[in-house]
Amino acid sequence: MIPSTILHQSRWFAIRTDAAGEEFLASTGDEVLVVPLTAADKVILTVEPSTAFGEPTLILPGGEVKPGVSHAEQANQELQEEIGYRAGRLDFLGELRPWSKYLAVRSFVYLGRELSESWLPGDEGYEIGVEHAPLASFETLIAAGRLTDARVIAALYLARHFLAR
Repeated sequence: MIPSTILHQSRWFAIRTDAAGEEFLASTGDEVLVVPLTAADKVILTVEPSTAFGEPTLILPGGEVKPGVSHAEQANQELQEEIGYRAGRLDFLGELRPWSKYLAVRSFVYLGRELSESWLPGDEGYEIGVEHAPLASFETLIAAGRLTDARVIAALYLARHFLAR
């Protein structure tokens, strides 16, 4: 990360300035994002509240990478906490930078397959819903205005491309 000065810091983000005084946001940590794919080629999306927009949003399981935990380990932990499954197979799909000009955070994207039931207690203070959608036609959710998170959309395209190879 570039040298910077913290103007304000909260649990999730900090407002910083670079050497020229330009402001940007920095996450308190990088994250993993997982595309959990069932044997029937359906993605398990989560339905969670959006603090930013005040409405439920469709996203993928994921969370902040904890110090000393590998990205793959964190991915499987998030799956178990958020949807009650563990992936027998995790494939790294790539790194996303959601708003690279003004937000310093990296999303490490994985495809989770060979899912088996396994629950771990989560750290969210709310109930997480789930929704299954075919990977082959997830664009119908975008067209309907239900899937709007750019990271999730990019991750689904990465997963579909990976599986087509």
